[in-house]
Amino acid sequence: MDNNDDYYNEIESILRQILQPIEKISFFTFIRVISGYKVIPLDLLTDKDRKLIDDLIKASNKVIEDIKNTEGIKKDGKKDGETAKRPNEVGNHIEAYVKKALSKYGYTTTPKTKTGNRKATGYPDIEFWHGGKCENDGRIVYIEIKTYNEKNVNSSQRTFYASPPSDKDGFKIIHDAPHIVISFKIEKINNNYYATGFKIVDLYKLTGSIKREFNASNKELYSDELVIYSK
Repeated sequence: MDNNDDYYNEIESILRQILQPIEKISFFTFIRVISGYKVIPLDLLTDKDRKLIDDLIKASNKVIEDIKNTEGIKKDGKKDGETAKRPNEVGNHIEAYVKKALSKYGYTTTPKTKTGNRKATGYPDIEFWHGGKCENDGRIVYIEIKTYNEKNVNSSQRTFYASPPSDKDGFKIIHDAPHIVISFKIEKINNNYYATGFKIVDLYKLTGSIKREFNASNKELYSDELVIYSK
């Protein structure tokens, strides 16, 4: 075997190892590596963290109340808004209720990237300045909004995602901060979706996995160079 064969065999071996899934990685390590910022754990023995959680509980209860007042989850949190018809629309529509309820306890906005642009897609959903009236006033907390139902809450299906940025704007984490999920229990009543409970989750202790995949766009897949027949 010549040197070229050794070289290419070693590259193949290295790539095979790199492409293997990482089965156990802590969320705080993942965020630190891809953003350069720390996930701050909550300590409920401290006054500031107890105050934060108390306010999040009050805001979440207000979300449940507001959804009752709009007779189900509606777009933009308005009674005359479009009704959520599918489970994925529920998660999108409920964010407006959460932002409105949180505004009593601080300043909420769409997270900003390192380039200074605000970015709606991707993790996290909300940049919350607890106790503040504007950006950089108060204590920053990153919040992700999720939903669940009694049938899937204990299932092994993947439900939480955070991916490295694939565009020039970069990741939506630019501060050391606590990272929290507020997840609402959803029930369908008379063809409308309602929130009937919630969970507040500190992501610092979360462990998950990283699964790499090969992907291609429609433009790449259906390029003239690749298509051998088309009708």
